[in-house]
Amino acid sequence: MAAVLAIAFTAFGYQLRPFLHRWSPSHSVSEDPSPTPSAVVSGDVPEAFLGSWNTTISNAAGKNSRSLVVKQGRIGDGILILTADGPTEDGTYHCVFTAPLAAVSKDGSKLEFGPSTVTSGIPLSSCSPGASSTLTLQSDNTLRRFNSETREALTYSQ
Repeated sequence: MAAVLAIAFTAFGYQLRPFLHRWSPSHSVSEDPSPTPSAVVSGDVPEAFLGSWNTTISNAAGKNSRSLVVKQGRIGDGILILTADGPTEDGTYHCVFTAPLAAVSKDGSKLEFGPSTVTSGIPLSSCSPGASSTLTLQSDNTLRRFNSETREALTYSQ
C-alpha cells in the first residue's frame, strides 16, 4: 500500500511540475535587463517626495545619520525606507526600517505613514519599530518628518 501511495504522489507531483515551475519566483524576473513599460511603477506619491533625503542628529554618544528613501507606490505599500546609523557606548549601530504609505493630502504636500517595522539591524537590539509619522514638503526644498508618538520633527535635505 505504501509503495502504491509513493508512486501516486510521485506521478501527481511530476504532473504539477510544469505548472509550479512556471509560477516559481526564479521565472518572475525578466532575463532582459532593458526596462519595459510594465517596469515603470505608478502610484500615489507626488514626484517632489521621491528620492533620498538625509539629516544628522546628535546625542551623548555622538553624531547619528538618518537617511530616508521615498519610493513610488500606492496606499498600503511599504515605500518609506529609513536607515539610521551612529555610535553606541561600545561600538556602532545600523538599523533599517520600512513604513507603509497611509494617506496623501489632497494638495499633495503631506504624506502620512503607518508605524515602521525593523527590516534589519546590527545589532538588532539597537533597533525598535517606530510610530506613525508625517512627511511634509517645506518651501526651502527640505522635508520635515514629524513623529506622532514622540511629537518630534526632523528636517531632511536632498
